[in-house]
Amino acid sequence: MAGYRGFEQKKSKLGTTLAIVGAIHLAIGGGLYWVSQTEWGQNLIKVYKLNAFKKEEPPPPPEKEQEPEPEPPKPEPKPQEAPPPPPPPPAEAPPPPKASDAPTAPPVDANPYAIGKGRGKFAGYTDILTAMIQAKYQQPPDLPDDLEYAVLCELVLDQEGRVLQYRLLTSSGSLLFDQSAVDALAKVTQVRPPPEGMDHTVVIKFFPPA
Repeated sequence: MAGYRGFEQKKSKLGTTLAIVGAIHLAIGGGLYWVSQTEWGQNLIKVYKLNAFKKEEPPPPPEKEQEPEPEPPKPEPKPQEAPPPPPPPPAEAPPPPKASDAPTAPPVDANPYAIGKGRGKFAGYTDILTAMIQAKYQQPPDLPDDLEYAVLCELVLDQEGRVLQYRLLTSSGSLLFDQSAVDALAKVTQVRPPPEGMDHTVVIKFFPPA
């Protein structure tokens, strides 16, 4: 049969091809075995095994890039101090006062008995007379202490201060005190000379010393 023959022919060619391939593999295997038995082949096998079983070393890690060192902080600029103010200009000395501008001293009163303001010109002298009469005064023991007594006295003096006359111009209301005041006037016979320009008839107010 034609179909069967074609199949047989293909089968025969396939067997031949397989036989040739098998022979080639046997030849290659025999050659490799022979080569493996040689010194060169043994060295080649050793190199192959070393390369086959050698662990692959991991690649070295990439070098880290060195981070740039931080720059040291810059010192803050110090605030500039304000320049000191210029010294004030020297004060000009005031011109010397003129003779006409100098304050004049108050006139000195030639009267040594003028004391205080708003009093008479010779009030100081009358105060001296009152003190001299009080020094001679002796208060009567029967005179009450809870009352105030005063009388006006009149003295007539000469230029040397001698007492020429004396009398009471008014009464205190107490005859006992009036008499004691007259007794004190009688004991004053010499006083300071009256100042120049003063009337020699002097009226003073007499009262007991405190």
